[in-house]
Amino acid sequence: MTTYLIRRSIEGFFVLALASFLIYTILVLAPGGPLDSIKFASGGSGRQPLTTADVDRLKKLYKLDKPWPINYLVWLFDPSDTTTLNDQDEVVAKGVNINVGPIHIQGSGILNGDLGRSIVRERGRPVTDVIGARIGQTLILMSAALILSLLIAFPIGIISAIRQYSKLDYTVTTFSFVGLSMPTFWLGLMFIIFFAVIPKQLHDYNGMPWMPYLPPGNITDVDRDDVLNRAYHLILPVAVLAFVNIAGWSRFVRSSMLEVMKQDYVRTAWAKGLAIRAVILKHALRNALIPLITILALALPGLVQGAIITEAVFAYSGMGRLYLDAVTQLDFPLAMGFLMIITTLVVVSNLLADVLYAVVDPRIRYS
Repeated sequence: MTTYLIRRSIEGFFVLALASFLIYTILVLAPGGPLDSIKFASGGSGRQPLTTADVDRLKKLYKLDKPWPINYLVWLFDPSDTTTLNDQDEVVAKGVNINVGPIHIQGSGILNGDLGRSIVRERGRPVTDVIGARIGQTLILMSAALILSLLIAFPIGIISAIRQYSKLDYTVTTFSFVGLSMPTFWLGLMFIIFFAVIPKQLHDYNGMPWMPYLPPGNITDVDRDDVLNRAYHLILPVAVLAFVNIAGWSRFVRSSMLEVMKQDYVRTAWAKGLAIRAVILKHALRNALIPLITILALALPGLVQGAIITEAVFAYSGMGRLYLDAVTQLDFPLAMGFLMIITTLVVVSNLLADVLYAVVDPRIRYS
C-alpha cells in the first residue's frame, strides 16, 4: 500500500505539472489574454496610448517581460520576487529564504503557495487573501447541499432498487430524468419566482400577511453572527443544488444496488433467512459503495469550487462567482490561482478514492 501511494503521488505531481503548464499557456497566450490586453491598451483605441514605460510596467506586473517558456518558470518560482508591501505600505520579505547544503534558495511563486496579487478585481490584494475571504461561504453552501443530497439520494436509490419496476421506482426514475435535464439557472429562477417573489407580493399587497416567503439571495447583506438568518437565506440555493444532485446520485445508487443484488452472496443471504436490514446494509450496500466512492470523492473539489451558475443567480458571494468575476474582468492571477487550487484538489481526491476502496472492501490490495 505504501509503495502504491508513493507511486500515485509521483503520478499526481506530474499531472499537476502538466495542468499548470496548460492553465498558464491557455490563459496567457489565448486571444484576449493579458498580452492582448496590454497591446489593446497601448494601441490607444480612442484613449491616450500607453507609454513604453507603462507597457513595460504592465508586462512586469503580469510577469510577461521575459520569453514565454521562462515566463512560465518564473510564474512557478521567481528567485527575484523576495519582497512585497504590507497594508502599511512597508516593504517586507516574502517567499522562502533557506539554505539546502551549499545551495541558497530564495524567491516565491506557485510552488511555495504564492498565487500572486489580484490586478483588477481587488487590485494589489494577494490572491490567497481574496480566495480565503470567499472559501468559507462556499464551504457552507456546498457542504449543506452535499449532506442534504446524500441523506435523501441514498435512501431513495436503495428503496428504488429493492422495489424495482414498482410505482415508486417509476416515480423516482421520472424525478431523476427531470432533475438531470433541467438547467440549473432556470430552476434557480423558478425557485425565486415561486418561493420568493410571488409569496412576498401576496404577503405585502394582497392582504395575506400569513403567507411565508423566502429571501432570493443577497446573503452577504446578512450579519455573520446571525446564524438563523444566514441559514434562512441559504434555503433556496441549497435546495437548487440538492435537487440536481439528488436526481443524479439516486440513479447511481439504484444502478449500483441492482448490480449487487444479483450476486450469489446476496441470494445466499436471502436464502439463509437473514433480516432485510442485514442483507441490504451489511451485504449489499457495502459492496455497492465501491463504484460510488469515485463519484463522491470527485465531488469533494466542488466543496471549494462552488457553483458558478447558482451563485450568480442567487447573488451569493462564493468561489464560483469569484471565478466568474475574475474571468470576465480579465483578472488572470486570480483565475489561474483558482484553477490551480481546484486541480490540486482533483488530484488529491482521486488518491483519496483509491484509499477508500481498500477501506470499504478489504479484498482490494494494492501492490
